[in-house]
Amino acid sequence: MYKVSEKPLVSKEEIEKRLIVLAKEVDASGEYDLVLGVLTGAFIFVADLVRNLSCNPNISFIKASSYGNSTESSSVVIQGVEKLCLENKRILLVDDILDTGKTFFALVEQLKKLGAKTVKTCVLLDKPSRREADIEADFVGFSIENKFVVGYGLDYAENYRSLNGIFTLEPSE
Repeated sequence: MYKVSEKPLVSKEEIEKRLIVLAKEVDASGEYDLVLGVLTGAFIFVADLVRNLSCNPNISFIKASSYGNSTESSSVVIQGVEKLCLENKRILLVDDILDTGKTFFALVEQLKKLGAKTVKTCVLLDKPSRREADIEADFVGFSIENKFVVGYGLDYAENYRSLNGIFTLEPSE
């Protein structure tokens, strides 16, 4: 069994401040036709990020998963991308966390195969120590150590998404 840490790893206030700066970084990189969020973990991050952007891109979501009800990454499953017209689109792919990179790498490759003109990537959290795939995000909210985290959209077995900060999940005693 697990419990949520008492103190957030990243507080609500830290997230809000970083989002303003992150949006400016994204804005400075050019225009986007589509912000493509990865469900379910990134839904809060996408909503808050796009409200801080100066451009007015279309917004859509796809579903990609690699955890299920486990704390360890497994195979990647992508749903919904086949329904999108991405030919010659400038895409900002937004996800909650870049961990092993397997899911993110698979998503970027799929978007390129579907004819995207450009694919830039943005993640709320980056765990560089866990990287197994050759990919880095173009825009990163926070770089964190290798801990399992929940809150602000991130979950464990569909729980804890509504926490307003990022917390570690620890084994209960």
